[in-house]
Parts: sequence; structure tokens; C-alpha cells
Amino acid sequence: MTSPTPPTVCVVVPYFNDAAGLKAVLEGVIRQDYPGVIHVVVADDGSTVAADPGTLQPDDGSRPVTVTVVRQEDHGFRAAAARNLGAAAATAQILAFLDGDTIPQPGYLSAVVQTLSREPRAVVVGTRTHVDTTQDPPMDLGQPQWLADAWEATDHLRGGDDTNFRFVISAVLSCRAEVFWEIGGFDTSMVGYGGEDWEFAWQAHVRGFDLRHQPAALAVHRGADWGGRSAADRAAAVQVKNAETLRLGSRITHPTVRLPGVVHAVADVAVTLPLGPQTFGGAWQAGAVVLAVTDLLGAGDVHVTVRGAADGAVSPEVLQAFAADPRVRFTGPAEAGPAEAGPAETGSVEVSSAEVGSAGEVQGRVVPRFDVVVVRACHIPAGGLQAVCEQISQAGGAWEVATVDGDVLLHVTPRRAAARGERQVTRITRDWTPVDGAPALEGELRRRGQTYC
Repeated sequence: MTSPTPPTVCVVVPYFNDAAGLKAVLEGVIRQDYPGVIHVVVADDGSTVAADPGTLQPDDGSRPVTVTVVRQEDHGFRAAAARNLGAAAATAQILAFLDGDTIPQPGYLSAVVQTLSREPRAVVVGTRTHVDTTQDPPMDLGQPQWLADAWEATDHLRGGDDTNFRFVISAVLSCRAEVFWEIGGFDTSMVGYGGEDWEFAWQAHVRGFDLRHQPAALAVHRGADWGGRSAADRAAAVQVKNAETLRLGSRITHPTVRLPGVVHAVADVAVTLPLGPQTFGGAWQAGAVVLAVTDLLGAGDVHVTVRGAADGAVSPEVLQAFAADPRVRFTGPAEAGPAEAGPAETGSVEVSSAEVGSAGEVQGRVVPRFDVVVVRACHIPAGGLQAVCEQISQAGGAWEVATVDGDVLLHVTPRRAAARGERQVTRITRDWTPVDGAPALEGELRRRGQTYC
């Protein structure tokens, strides 16, 4: 029986004015023991010293490695765009990204391919250690402790939670080519040092892919990690990292990345509030809509789409009340939104589920982490919906929030669960009370301690 042909691998190396680093990386590539075909694409990010890979023929006379050089103009630090440019020039089944100063050790590609053969829809991050090349002989700096701790705490990213994206490094990142493009590649709009790997890993997670750490895929970075390199000028380092943090806040919806209270174009939680007697328990008036929406807005990083607001279903006063708030949108019933609820089964109790689609504004590649459909408008305490969503994200699948008496209030579907086709619905209970269909706003606002004029 003949053995299956190993998948082809393309090593994509972003490059900028570091001929010595590129030479060391390429020497590491040609010394790999991987039996399959290896190509290299060097993606030049507008260097003044053009990339020149030279002759890639191992000293022992074994097979050479084909190298292609692609180039983009210098419009600032654009590692994300350079990696996408390199990936677009690749024809291999597997993409292995290595930075231009990160040298793969023997067995690197074999370890990566082994993981991707076992888990083809995974994004694999290798192990990056550091060496101080300014000393003679070079001094081994090892692996950053925060990453070593992360691998242990998350069982190499098999466990953990929605924040595992923080441990993915694009300098040692690999995945199948079709997975890379299904995720959308790197965000080419990101200009400036850092963050494009976190954003890519976040996109992979939300879209249902798995993150994995492969310890045997070892590469050595020529120089210290960011913490070591930035020690000489802390003020400049803080400025660079702050810019990275702010770039990510608009792109990653998780609250650990966002400044609290800031309104972003896309929220972490997208809520659809259908108007009608079922949602509000019979007859309903403008005050009920106002209270339902305001409670939702205070319940987390939330945007609300009020569906069915056409043909005078909502009074002008309600529309005016939220006219200046970009978090609230009123739509007619014909506009796209989550489908109506239908029956589903959990292991112990009959519940109902919703096929949840896009709710609220989605701009580009940024999407909410959760879609919520209101079944029965209810009073939610400050931060209450965000807390429920965080609890749900740990368990996976689709969920419904119900009262202790069993009345369903909300359907909650994480985008990751929807992408993975997880349709089983689990129930969580909260003592949230339904909104009165005809509340007196003045009295309600006074009870909440607000000033009414």
C-alpha cells in the first residue's frame, strides 16, 4: 500500500530591511525534515533593501526549495497586508507563517502538518523562544513566561475561554489555505505594529474554528520578545501598545479588549426586540418599548434592533427619544432578522429555539459575539445580559433565558455556536420580571432615581 502524498506547504515570510534575518529563516526552512513539497513566499513590505533569497540549496545536496518574492509599497507597518499578499501568491494546501526574524527548528513543519492532519479546521500556533544575538555567544532567553503559563492553563488552547485569542502569535502561525481564506485572512486595514494576530485569532474563534498550540513546532526569534525589546524606552513602548489596544477595540467585541462605556459600530451583543403583544404580554404602549430598550442598553455592550416599527407601530415620541443613540435601530417587519421561534428539545425539558441570523449593523468583518432575540420583554439589571452571555460562552451551544416559573424571556445564540451548527438549546433561569405593557414612565423613572422634568 502506498502512503498518502504529504500536503504541500507554503512558508509565508513578511520581510522588511532585514537581509540577515531572512537568510537565517530560509536556512531554517531548507533544513526541515518534512517529506512533502515546500515553497516559500517572501512578502516584502516596501523595503529599501529588497528581499534577495539567493540560492536555497541545502549543503547536503538535498532538494532545493522554491522561493517567490512579492512586494507591496511602503505605506507604514503593514504586516497583515504583507501576509495576505504572500498567501495570495501561494498554491500550497497549508500556509505556515513565519516572521522574517523567526527561525524554524528541525521538525517544525512536520509538527504543524501532523496537527492540521488531525484537526484540519484548526489554527495552530507554534512555540517561539528567543535568543539575544547581540552577545557572543548568543544567549538563550527562553520562552516568555506569560505564554508558558497560558499553554498550561488552557491545555494548549484546548480549554480556556473566549480570550484564548490573546495567546496566538502570527510569527509562528499555520492553518490550511482554505481555512485562512474562510476566516478572511488578516485584516489589511490594520496599519501599525501589533494586534493583527489577535484579530485573526478572534475571527477564527467567532467563525467556529479551533485554536491549538503545538509545542513541538519550535522556532527561535532573533532578539528578545516585545517586553525585552521595549525596556530601553518605556514611554515609546507604551505609546505603541496603546495604539494597538485602541485598534483592536473596534475590531474585537470581547469586553477585555474594549474601554467600558465607549460606543462602537458593532456591539458584543446584538439584540432583536420584535414589537407585538407576545413580546409585551398583550396590549402594549410606548412606555413599554422605552423601558425595554433602555434596560437592554444598560445590560451590557448592546445594540438593539426594534423590529416591526413601521406604519405607526411606534409613536414619534419613542423614535425621537432614541434618535441620537446609534445603538438603537427601528426597522419594519419585512427587513431581515432572526426567524420566529420553533420547538426544540433539551435533555430534560421542552424549550423553544430560534434560528438566529444577523441582528443590528454589521460592518465589514466585525460581527457581534452574541445574537439575542427577545421573546418576552423584561427588566434586566445593569450588566445582567452581559453576565449571562459570558456564562453561556463557557458552555457553547444555543441557550434560552427563562423566569423561575418557566416563561421564556430571551433566546441567546453565540456566533461561534451558530457557525459550528450547535442547535441543542439549554435553559438558564433568572428572576427578571416582565415589562408591564402599559407602564407610567414618570413613576418608573422616579423609582429608578432619575430626574424627571
